[in-house]
Amino acid sequence: MKYTLWAFVGVTILTLLIDYLLFRLVIQKRQKQSAHFSFPFGAFWHFGMTAVFILSFAILYFLIPLASSSSVYVFFQWMMTVYLLIYIPKTFYYLSYKIIGRFHKVLDKFSEDGKIKKMNDGRYPTISRKKFLSQVGIVVASAPFISLLFGVIKGRFSFAKKYTKLSFPNLPNSFEGLKIVQISDLHLGSLNSNYREMEEAVELINAEHPDIICFTGDLVNNFYEETIGWEKVFSKLKAPLGKFSILGNHDYGDYSKWPSSEAKANNLKGIKEAHGRLGFKLLNNQSSLIDINGESIAIAGVENWGHPPFPRYGNLELASLGTEKAPFKMLLSHDPDHWDAEVTTESDFDLTLAGHTHGMQLGFEYKGFQWSPAKYKFKRWSGLYKEGQQYLYVNRGLGYLGMPARVGMPPEITIIELTKGPIGNDPM
Repeated sequence: MKYTLWAFVGVTILTLLIDYLLFRLVIQKRQKQSAHFSFPFGAFWHFGMTAVFILSFAILYFLIPLASSSSVYVFFQWMMTVYLLIYIPKTFYYLSYKIIGRFHKVLDKFSEDGKIKKMNDGRYPTISRKKFLSQVGIVVASAPFISLLFGVIKGRFSFAKKYTKLSFPNLPNSFEGLKIVQISDLHLGSLNSNYREMEEAVELINAEHPDIICFTGDLVNNFYEETIGWEKVFSKLKAPLGKFSILGNHDYGDYSKWPSSEAKANNLKGIKEAHGRLGFKLLNNQSSLIDINGESIAIAGVENWGHPPFPRYGNLELASLGTEKAPFKMLLSHDPDHWDAEVTTESDFDLTLAGHTHGMQLGFEYKGFQWSPAKYKFKRWSGLYKEGQQYLYVNRGLGYLGMPARVGMPPEITIIELTKGPIGNDPM
């Protein structure tokens, strides 16, 4: 997890701005100024929480690059959650108060004859404008608070299965009906010790009876130690034709300062070995052939390939070696940006599987419509995409990072069935 100076400055400015605007609003509503240290409306008490959060974020800015374990990341994500539970509702409260207040003033200009006031006619208790706006603000602010709280308590482990059927004219007959399960972005350090919840995900995957399981990177947040103990969970995944994996941007240890290059190399070595302990064949710019009845397809995996600031270790040409004669080719590449940058222009992979975006762990879906802030950062951020004869599927991840919550973007288990036929796709 990369926590930059600009991120800290942005959070600081936003926090001060929100609390300053709300403080002014409190003064306007009370119509009198409280002493600075008077409880609870004094400036000292109002900005006390502001100072605590800014100081905490400042300390973490210096601690995270020096961290030697995932505990700092876990602390950061829970502090970030508390921060968002407080400041998102504050923001919604202020905006709703000001917007509805402005609308109310405009409405009053068109009711100077008293028609609106006469509608009440004394039959109902009157309510002041400020009290009405406060109550509306509380209602509006409650929505994001409840949504985020639900995302923490329930949403982060509400696993969702996404089904897709893809047909290819070049798929060998022996692979008709091949079922692939894709998972991505486990971030084991964030999961901490939630073994029981992940065992549920494993059961859901095995219930699909996949032929192949693909994991598309970000096993950890940064450290090899995050993988310890997870063999008992993920080694239970079953796929008769193989379980394949790749590295993601978080798997290289690039988000910490190491005492030596040797220490960083040993950390990466431990992460690579962990893939094997969890039952996966790690494809580091490598390929493998899968055979059925004398026919074969190729599956290749590249190391992480991303646009800055994400690392670029992937070598597509190297990963493609050995796939030349395969009639059907599949690629695992963590960052979906790689697909547009190289895969569609420099290769003939039929299907690429990626992850990385998490769908920002926040969004909205209804029938065929989906929205997430991720769409403003990534060209390909969720689901199925097609260019020419090539397909890309972007998985939203099974774990989480930054905050232990998912709101409207549940952790995803992707099920893809391959069939022989004209190029096309259908929901299963």
